[in-house]
Amino acid sequence: MRTENLPVVDCAGDARRRGQAHGEALRGVISAKVERWREAIGEAYGTPASLFLPRFLDATDFRVAIAEHTPDLADEVVGIAEGAGLSEETAYALQLMDEEWWWGRSNAAHCSSLAVVPADGRPVLIAQTMDLPRWHDGAQALLKIHDEDHECLVFTSAGMIGLMGVSGRGLGVCVNTLSQLAVNPRGLPVAFVMRGVLARASAAAAAEFLGRVPHASGQNYQLGDRSEARTFECSAGGVVQVPFSNGCSPHTNHPLVSTDRRDAAARMEGSEDSRGRLESLRTDIDVVPDAAAVKAVLAARRTGGIVSITPQSAALTASMTIGSVIYSLGETIELSVCAGPPSHESWRAIAM
Repeated sequence: MRTENLPVVDCAGDARRRGQAHGEALRGVISAKVERWREAIGEAYGTPASLFLPRFLDATDFRVAIAEHTPDLADEVVGIAEGAGLSEETAYALQLMDEEWWWGRSNAAHCSSLAVVPADGRPVLIAQTMDLPRWHDGAQALLKIHDEDHECLVFTSAGMIGLMGVSGRGLGVCVNTLSQLAVNPRGLPVAFVMRGVLARASAAAAAEFLGRVPHASGQNYQLGDRSEARTFECSAGGVVQVPFSNGCSPHTNHPLVSTDRRDAAARMEGSEDSRGRLESLRTDIDVVPDAAAVKAVLAARRTGGIVSITPQSAALTASMTIGSVIYSLGETIELSVCAGPPSHESWRAIAM
């Protein structure tokens, strides 16, 4: 998708109405995406979606944790189903991206992120590339969520409650999959954790939320508000804070601190690709960047450390950067968003 074509969907009212607005506005996009998703499941796991999805949903039960910790988001998913003309079960399963990956033993996950603390007049910066299978391309959207007392801008793949976001209160969150870490088939899924974090008023409150919810998936959360930035590695076994170096916290897809290993086969040191992208981030932020420089960090395509990923085949499961964000959390809150690989696509700035 071109950034200039990125739809911005107003989602106002209570949670169910917000979901309905999302589903109705993107109904055709969601329908086409669901068809690609079902085809991609067969490609990724060697099992048709008609068999894979019921087995996945029977083997897990995230609904109790969702109802306990983020009940409004359960209502929002129902609204998406109603607006898009999906069954509630399909809309629910569509939210479970990271959980589908670990249950199916997929290696689809990428993403590179960084957080930068404030210094010398520079605001807190939080940024990432969102790297997903190619079947998400064309479904990118920005949700403008109007809650009772604040507004959020949430980058998403149509039909999902969100991938990453920033609030008008000055809180931003970015995420990275950590497939090596322990999972919980009855925990709170990543999409709901992310939105639960975004509903908090500060990084400290968001950290408290991360510390008390049961995590379904291994995940890195980069958090920031106007005064500070924090990084956490979360898993079924708990939450560990990652220290910053030189005011920065780069992260990719392997744990830097957590030892909550999923199983004996987990490669805690990460793949060569994940290590290469981390080294690329560290190299480019050796001198702490400003918001403009972060765009170059996310656009890097070094051999062995390609941060901005373009699809290498026509396969639905081929990985690509479907979007990137930079949150500048100063007196003015600004989102810079790119709806594709930032090495090839333009940026758009939106002030809150």
